[in-house]
Amino acid sequence: MARLILHIGHGKTGSSALQSALALSTDALAAQGIVYPEHASFTQARAGQISAGNVNGRTLVATAKAALKRNQHDVLLSNESLIHFFLNDPELLPKIADLGADTRVILYVRNPYDHACSVYGQTVKRGGAVASFDSFLAGYPTPAKVRAMIQIAEKAGVGLTVVNYSNHAGDILRSLTDALGVPADTLTPAAGGRVNRSLTRSELELQRMFNHHWGRRSSRFVSDALCNALPDIRADRPVASAQALDAFVARQAPIVAEVNALLPPSEAYTLEVPRDGAGADGQTDLTFTPAQMEVLVEAISARIPNMLENDRWHRLLIRLRGGQHGSFPGRIMRMIRGRKNG
Repeated sequence: MARLILHIGHGKTGSSALQSALALSTDALAAQGIVYPEHASFTQARAGQISAGNVNGRTLVATAKAALKRNQHDVLLSNESLIHFFLNDPELLPKIADLGADTRVILYVRNPYDHACSVYGQTVKRGGAVASFDSFLAGYPTPAKVRAMIQIAEKAGVGLTVVNYSNHAGDILRSLTDALGVPADTLTPAAGGRVNRSLTRSELELQRMFNHHWGRRSSRFVSDALCNALPDIRADRPVASAQALDAFVARQAPIVAEVNALLPPSEAYTLEVPRDGAGADGQTDLTFTPAQMEVLVEAISARIPNMLENDRWHRLLIRLRGGQHGSFPGRIMRMIRGRKNG
């Protein structure tokens, strides 16, 4: 019986790197009896850019059914948002299992604090978030969602492989080939340097302030400018207050214990938080290199209107509005005709 293999995320566990390698390795996967169906996102994925895999959660059943019908081999579908579709609709996975294939799910997880740092950075960088890291930690939900996903898979009778990204970040492709049961050299990594790096603490706090005063579109001239111009700057974690860290550990500990009881020891969560000198308010001094400052000043300056030009237009409008004859649009048209005739 052919297998239907679903890589379902979750987010911030190396999905873009995995999907780039999968898109670059379709022939090698086919030689191992696994079809990774072509998708419009493969151009970006093969270039090492962010992609969404090769399936849409809203059309998962139809896509899986069609792919299984076209192929005699195993079918692999990937999208890191699939976990949310399964959590929102517990009947979705049983529908997939009823398609007649041996359904297997690959779920990547990540140690809770590392994951919280990464998700928070992304929500500030791209999502327009303005909340402090302390506030974000208070509502961090992912281990509980992982627990629920494991229970859904068990109830549906679907095979589940859980991989802890934190334990395999140095060789993430090998973790996937092991989960697929194919040779380690099956997947080809994308060429090129780091794409879409995380922000430093100082960059993150600056973006958060711009989100508050300007809105989420400010990422175009803050985060985007910094990451595109300076892709090799090493990011660091946001900082939280000691009180917030203590509360985070206390809240997550029982859930982590429940999840770990369901995982093999090699993939179990580690609930560790660094105590790296944050003040009582969870903040440290902000610092920028000259290169960062140059990028920021140039990018922000490009968004500041030319006040002299605006003043000239303002005076022109006042003159047009102050005339004694004709309407405002009519005077503009007479000016244009006069300029042409001259």
